[in-house]
Amino acid sequence: MDSEAVPPDVTAGPADAEFWLVDWLRLDAAARGARSGWAHSCLAGLLLAHGRLFTPAPWPDGEQPPGEPGKCFIESVSWAWASGGELAYVEGWAWDLAFPVEHAWCAAPDGVVRDLTWPRPGAAYLGLPVVAEAAAALMGEHGGPLLHANGAIGPVAESWMRGGVPAGLLVDVGRPLPAG
Repeated sequence: MDSEAVPPDVTAGPADAEFWLVDWLRLDAAARGARSGWAHSCLAGLLLAHGRLFTPAPWPDGEQPPGEPGKCFIESVSWAWASGGELAYVEGWAWDLAFPVEHAWCAAPDGVVRDLTWPRPGAAYLGLPVVAEAAAALMGEHGGPLLHANGAIGPVAESWMRGGVPAGLLVDVGRPLPAG
C-alpha cells in the first residue's frame, strides 16, 4: 500500500477517513486484477461497484448503543429486521481509530449510521445496504455474515463476486462513492 493511503493523523475528519477507506479498497482491487468470468475479482471490487458511504453519528439522544460489542453482524441484522423497513442492514468496512475493520451497522433512510456496537462512531463507513429481510434469510441460510467469514470472504460474497448482486437486494440509501 502506498504511503498516501495510510492516514498520517488519526484526528483527521470524516472526509479524510472516507478518502482513505475508498483509496484502500481501490489499491486492493488494483493489486488483485481481474478474474476471468467473474463479475468482481475481489471483495474490494464488489464494494467499489455497489457500496455506499454512510454518515457517522453517535447513538441518538447521547445514549450508549444497545448492542453487545463484538456482535455487530447479528445485532445489526436483528435491529434492521425488527425495524419494519425503517433501517437497512449494512455490511462492509468501517474506519476505526487508525485502520479499516470488518463491520456491520444499520442505516437510516437519510444515510446516517446507527452503529449498535461501537460506543464511539467510526470515522468512515462503506458497505452494501441490504434489504433487512433478505439479509436475515441469507445469514440464516449460510450461518454467518454476508461478506466476511472469520477474516476471509464468505460464501454469499463469493457468490456475488462471481455472478453479481441479485436485483432488488440492495437498498438505495447512503452516498455513492466518489469517482476515481
